[in-house]
Amino acid sequence: MLDCSDNFATRHAVNRACVKQRKPLVSGAAIRFDAQLMVFDLRMGVFAPLTGVIGAMQAMEAIKLLAGVGERLNGRLQVFDAKSAEWRSVKVKKDPACAVCAAT
Repeated sequence: MLDCSDNFATRHAVNRACVKQRKPLVSGAAIRFDAQLMVFDLRMGVFAPLTGVIGAMQAMEAIKLLAGVGERLNGRLQVFDAKSAEWRSVKVKKDPACAVCAAT
């Protein structure tokens, strides 16, 4: 199923329908000069070691924050490709129209 909606209520409804019917969801969104695309396919499992890699990285980032050491990932999304064992970094800008974080 394709999700080309422009609001969260519809996105959530489409997601619930896909989960219930066990159908893949191809979701896309765009605003100004930014866009995202993701495929959610519940028919596929998760490569088990990948969860360990990401969990370890989450723990490392949390410890760095608590200890006040190292470089933070603020504004960067780390993407890991387990097939090639390669990381890439994507800069993510704060949405100035966000009701939650725009004032921070």
